[in-house]
Amino acid sequence: MDRSKFIKELTPRQNTGEQLRLHILWLLMIRVMLFTLLIAVTVVLQTKGRDIILPPPAVTMAFLSVVFIYSIGSAGLLQNRIKHLPRFGLLQLLSDTVFAALLVAGTGCSQSIFTPVFIFPVIAGGLTLSRTGGLIAAAAASILYGAILACEYLGHIPQFYAHTRYVPPTDYLNLTNVYSVYGITFFTIALLSNLLAGRLRSTEEALSRTFVQFDRLNQLYKQVFDDIGTGIITVDGRNRITSCNPAFAQLSGFAAADLVGLPFASFFPAAMLTETDQSRQVADMQRKDGRMMRIRHTFAHLNLPSDPVLDDPDPGNAQCKVITVQDVSLLEQMEQQMRAAEKMAAIGELSAAIAHDFRNPIAAISGSAQLLKSVHAADSSPDPISRTNRHLTEIILRESARMEKTITDFLQFARPSALTPEWFDLRRLTEETIRQVKGRESCPLAAAMELDIPDHLDCWADRQLVQILLTHLLENSCAAAAQTNSWPVLIKAREKQEDGRNCICIAVIDRGPSIAENIREVIFTPFFSTKANCAGLGLPIVKQIAEQHGGRVRLQDPEGDQGCVMEVCLPLPSLPDEY
Repeated sequence: MDRSKFIKELTPRQNTGEQLRLHILWLLMIRVMLFTLLIAVTVVLQTKGRDIILPPPAVTMAFLSVVFIYSIGSAGLLQNRIKHLPRFGLLQLLSDTVFAALLVAGTGCSQSIFTPVFIFPVIAGGLTLSRTGGLIAAAAASILYGAILACEYLGHIPQFYAHTRYVPPTDYLNLTNVYSVYGITFFTIALLSNLLAGRLRSTEEALSRTFVQFDRLNQLYKQVFDDIGTGIITVDGRNRITSCNPAFAQLSGFAAADLVGLPFASFFPAAMLTETDQSRQVADMQRKDGRMMRIRHTFAHLNLPSDPVLDDPDPGNAQCKVITVQDVSLLEQMEQQMRAAEKMAAIGELSAAIAHDFRNPIAAISGSAQLLKSVHAADSSPDPISRTNRHLTEIILRESARMEKTITDFLQFARPSALTPEWFDLRRLTEETIRQVKGRESCPLAAAMELDIPDHLDCWADRQLVQILLTHLLENSCAAAAQTNSWPVLIKAREKQEDGRNCICIAVIDRGPSIAENIREVIFTPFFSTKANCAGLGLPIVKQIAEQHGGRVRLQDPEGDQGCVMEVCLPLPSLPDEY
C-alpha cells in the first residue's frame, strides 16, 4: 500500500461512499476489540482478587455475544452496498452508545470504571460523520448516562450489586455534579474531534493535491527525459554515470542499464567537466561497435545527495552533474561544406574577374602570334634565327590556347550558364565531341575511342553543356590511357532506371592508371589535380553540369585490375508537358 492510499484510508471525513464504508468497517472492528479487551482485562483482574463490580459470567458472555453478532451482522449488511451510508453510520454510533450504557449500568453505574467508554462513539462520530455525528453521539451519551444515574438514584439497580462493594448514592447533588462533568466532557470532545477532523481533512486534501502535482511533474520530467532527442546523462561527484536517457543509449550503442556506474571518461576521454569551462565542448565518443562519433556536450550542476547504491558514503562528494550530448557529425560536415562552398564562391568570383580581365590580352597575344606564324611560314629559310622564331611562335600559340581554355573553365565554373534543355541525338553529339578532342594538340596521335551508344538514343539536356561535360571526361581518359598506352577509350550510354527515374547514363571507360583510394573523395573538389599545368576544374565542372540537370556523377571500379569508369546520369522528363 503506497503512502497516498494509506492516508486516504485514514482520512476522517471524506465525501465519497467508499471512504465512509471503510470507516464504518474500522468502527465495527474497533468496537469488538474494545469491549472484548475491556471485559477480558476486568475478568482477569477480578480473578486476581481485585474488588471490581462485574455482572455474572453468563450475563457478561451474553453481552459479548450480542456485541459480536450485531457487529458481524452490520459488517455483512455493509458489504451489500447499503445506499444510505450516513444513516447506517449514525445507527452504528448510537449502537455503540447503547453498548457503552449497558456496560456502565452493569458495572456500577456512577461508580463504574467504564464510564469513559462513552467517549469512543463521540470521537468516532466526530471523525466519521463530522460535526453532526459527534454532537448526536455526545447527546445520546449524555441522555443515556443521565438515565443511568436517575435509575441509580431511584434505586433501580441490578440485584447482583448487593454482593459487591457497591454503595448506593444518597446525595443527588453529587450525581448531578458527575453528570455535568461527563456531559460537558462529551460535548467538548465532540467539538474537538470535529475540529481535529477538519484540520486533518484540510491537510490531507492539500497533501493529495501535492501528490497529484508531484506525480504530474514527475511524469512530465520522465516523458521529457525519455522522449527528447538530445542525449542526457547524470553523473555523481566522481563523474560516474548514474542515469541516462534512451537517446544517449542509442547514441552510444549501449543499453541504459549497462551504462550506470561506468566512468564518464570511458566514453569521453578528452571531455573536461571543469568549473572554468561550462560552455559547449566538442569531443569524440567511441560507440559500442567501435565507431567514433563526433559529439557536442555541455553540463550543469545538480545539488543532489550521494547515491548509496554506488557506495558513496561521503555526503560532501555530492557534486552531481547533468550532461547533454548531441551528435554533431552531420552538423560539422554541413558546416565544412558551407565553408567550402563559401570559399569556392569567393574563389570563383575572384577567378571569374581575373579571367575576364585576362581574356582580352590573351586574345591579342594569340592574334599577334597567329600573324607571326603566317609570316614565318612563308619564310622557308634554313636560318637558325628563323627556325627559332617559328618555334617560339608555336609555343606562344600553344600556351595562349591553354590559357584560353583555363580561362574558359574558370568562367564556366564560377558563372554557370542557365540551362536550355532540348532533345538531341546523343550518339551524334558524342561523335562531334570525339572529333574536337582528337583535333586538339593535347590529344595523343595514337588516341583511339570507341562508341557503344545505340542509334537514335535521344537525350533531354542542354546540348552545349553536355558537350563540355563529354569533352572534359574524354580529355581526362585520353590523358590516363596515354600513360599506359592502353587504348581504346570506350564511351557507353544506356537508358535505365536510377532512383525511380528514367535516366540516360553515360560512362567513359579507360584502361589507364586507377585512381588512388586516398584521393577518391577529393577528385571533384575544385582546383584539385594530380597533373602538372592543370587548373583542376575538369571534374568539378562535370559534377556541376550533372547536378544542374538534376543528375549525378560517380566514380566506379573497372572490371579489370586498372582503369577508371566515370559515369554520368542525366534524368529524362517524366511528364508530357516537359517534352
